[in-house]
Amino acid sequence: MRRALYQVHVWLGVLTGLYVSVVCVSGAALVFRIDMQRALHPHLFTASAGGPLADPVAVMERVSRAYPAHKLSGVDAPTTLRPTYLAYVTSGAEFRTVLIDPVSTAVLGELPDHPAIRALRDVHYNLLGGRTGRTLNGVGAFGILALCATGLVVWWPGRKSWRRGFVIDFSRRGRRVIWELHRAIGVWSVAFIAVTAITGLSFVFPAGFRALVNRVSPITVSRSPQSGAPAGSAGVPSRREVIDRARPLAAGQHVARVVLPFGDRGAYLVMFAARSPTPASSELTSIYIDQYTGERLATVVAERSWGDAVMAQMMPLHVGGLAGQAGRIAWFVLGLSPAVLFVTGLMVWWRRVGRPRVF
Repeated sequence: MRRALYQVHVWLGVLTGLYVSVVCVSGAALVFRIDMQRALHPHLFTASAGGPLADPVAVMERVSRAYPAHKLSGVDAPTTLRPTYLAYVTSGAEFRTVLIDPVSTAVLGELPDHPAIRALRDVHYNLLGGRTGRTLNGVGAFGILALCATGLVVWWPGRKSWRRGFVIDFSRRGRRVIWELHRAIGVWSVAFIAVTAITGLSFVFPAGFRALVNRVSPITVSRSPQSGAPAGSAGVPSRREVIDRARPLAAGQHVARVVLPFGDRGAYLVMFAARSPTPASSELTSIYIDQYTGERLATVVAERSWGDAVMAQMMPLHVGGLAGQAGRIAWFVLGLSPAVLFVTGLMVWWRRVGRPRVF
């Protein structure tokens, strides 16, 4: 059985290794998408002068004046990765991302969809093939999981010498050291590779993935609180009044995000962070405010199930959003490991199988 699984692992790696390398390397690059955007468009991520952080309401008013024909959806305060304010404005199907000076509230410009970043994103998400490419990506994720499972079987050196499978003896020469390099990198990165494949499946086949998790542990269906019945314009709180009423409910915290009401029954969502600028991947405190009365809306917090915890971690686990900058660096390095495994595995295969068959 082990010999048969070895053949499965070898030929599956040879046939799909290039695909796996392309998907993983493009994903590793996208971990630093915000850094690439800052390098390509530095004027959008640089404050004109030092000083205290501008009030989010002043930022919203400045954006509304700059885009009178658009609807403002919300604004995000500066983060440890993005030192400027960010706002979203829409007009029909048109969607624009606007960057704002964090001190003067001057509109710095719109974030363009750079061709290089767009190409990386399209390769990683859709293999340049639209919906068909995304489906193929999902099929490829099953292949990656098969490589992980068969690779562990091939790797296992036995109970007495299992430690040897984690190290590389560089005193060896030729094919043996390449094999040990392939084996050690594979076992050290197998958990990461399997997790990225599983989280990728949750994006390609969201309904099926949720249904599967729900069968194991019921997923809680949560709905955002809604404002009461629409009232007259008299007495309707302004944006500033809404935020001022939300601040005491999160004492000592800073406004990290404001989402404006959508529709007649939508509510304000004011989110607070413990520190400013907002730490990347930090937990935010959410306060919902009725758009007509300015009163806080109660949120029903159900007991989180194991399924809820799994679904909440799909995105952070896939993009490396768990441990700040250190997590992004780790995800980038681990994201390159499949490409190294493909090259080393191909070298071993070629010297053992490919070259003898050719010559």
